[in-house]
Amino acid sequence: MRGSPLIRTLLVLIALSVAGFGLSLMGSKRSNPGTTGIPENIPEPVAIDTPFVLTLSAPAKQVSIESMNQTYAFDSSSQTISGNLPIEIGHPSLFIDIVWVDSNPAPRFAKLVLEPAGHPTKTKIFDTTGNLSDVWELHLHHDEHE
Repeated sequence: MRGSPLIRTLLVLIALSVAGFGLSLMGSKRSNPGTTGIPENIPEPVAIDTPFVLTLSAPAKQVSIESMNQTYAFDSSSQTISGNLPIEIGHPSLFIDIVWVDSNPAPRFAKLVLEPAGHPTKTKIFDTTGNLSDVWELHLHHDEHE
């Protein structure tokens, strides 16, 4: 390539500037000035009070289940725990944590049975060695048929 190094450098800088400007236009998001980006009518989650039975394979020191961002601790003196949990309709997640009395990392399980009104009974068996910390992602829809 012939010519002054100064002119070649200026031409390369101009080409890079034009390319950078073009890329910035392609990457920018165009938004409607009337919107704030915050959805206006977000429906509150619909929850149903759901009976459950949790069966443990060994005695536990601590048992807790989290549903709808609320953590529920249960009396762990028995290996069968029952009660009610609010569970969101749609795609809820239940987080279960169990600390066993015996800290030995032996194989253990917990069986959780849910009986949501108007929906089929749901059963999940959690198995572990050591303490249990797991999540169950359910599918509960109004038109569910199994």
